Amino acid sequence: MEKNIYTLLQERIDSYALGFPSTESGVEMRILERLFTPDQAQMYLHMTRDLEPVSVIAQRAGKTQEETAVMLREMTAKGVTFPKTVDNIQFYAAAPFMHGFFENNAWLQEDKELAALMEQYLTGGFVAKGKALRTIPVNQSMEDSKTVLPFDDVMKIIDSKDRIGVMPCACAKHMQTLETGCKRPLEVCIGFDFYAEYCIEGLGVGRWIDRKEARTILKKANEAGLVHQSGGNSMNTECLCNCCPDCCGSMKIFKQIAAPSKISGSNYQAHLSEDDCILCEACIDRCPMGALTISEEVLLLNLQKCIGCGLCTTHCPSGGITLVLKKRAKPIEPPSPENYIFMKPSAEFEKDIKKWVKNT
Repeated sequence: MEKNIYTLLQERIDSYALGFPSTESGVEMRILERLFTPDQAQMYLHMTRDLEPVSVIAQRAGKTQEETAVMLREMTAKGVTFPKTVDNIQFYAAAPFMHGFFENNAWLQEDKELAALMEQYLTGGFVAKGKALRTIPVNQSMEDSKTVLPFDDVMKIIDSKDRIGVMPCACAKHMQTLETGCKRPLEVCIGFDFYAEYCIEGLGVGRWIDRKEARTILKKANEAGLVHQSGGNSMNTECLCNCCPDCCGSMKIFKQIAAPSKISGSNYQAHLSEDDCILCEACIDRCPMGALTISEEVLLLNLQKCIGCGLCTTHCPSGGITLVLKKRAKPIEPPSPENYIFMKPSAEFEKDIKKWVKNT
């Protein structure tokens, strides 16, 4: 039996990034039917994850450049492509589910029905093929700044970047559309290089910022109780998300399991000094995982629940709780490029463009 166009589409998207698996409810098909007309689904199948000129995609699809350009613009408005313009040439790549059309639609469309379908999918069947983000510590949470590993130092990451953009948190926007959002800061997710450029210049979402403002955003995120998480491979960090424990998809998963410390990917954990603790309870309110409790006038720390974010330490007035490196043979580094599937590296997108445009 010949497969339905949406089945072919689902299978293609499932082969990208964190995947897009089928579920018993079939809610993923309802998402696709809402995002793609049959013709647009067919066009997506003629695209790849590489940035390619409209002319190349049109030739593959057997359509004129004009009609292909129109359709790709319509698809971009639905958040299912990654666009880029160089020397007046428009390029497009197929966007995966994550990072891709989930985030893009959270930014572009305040569609409550679509958001409800996304939420049903995320909470009722979606299982990612790999890890997306790594929890990294708040800089000032470390007793000795020299113990912060370079790839876990948010300020050093910022200082290494030239193209920096800030976008609203896609997860928080998603929850706002569902009318269940929180009151924490919204403009807190920082993207670099291609991921800043396609949002700002291709989708009209977010804005360019300098390093000084990026550092200010990180400090405000810490004050608001947001968790720093980075996305990228060992060659390049693509984003620094400041994640709300109530809105962020990965944070909600952390909170649902007994030992989130095992999946957070953090190199750090909280360390409690009972002699210095004054039982002010500031750390309890700050911990997004509920790892800290008081019993019989004693502060208790559950390291199985600690994800090493350091939020508990930054409001501790006595130094009773600090952040330390976990004792392991080798720290967890960002994955190598060949093992990183969440976000295609910016450098790879640049290589795509160089195939078609000289002197870039």
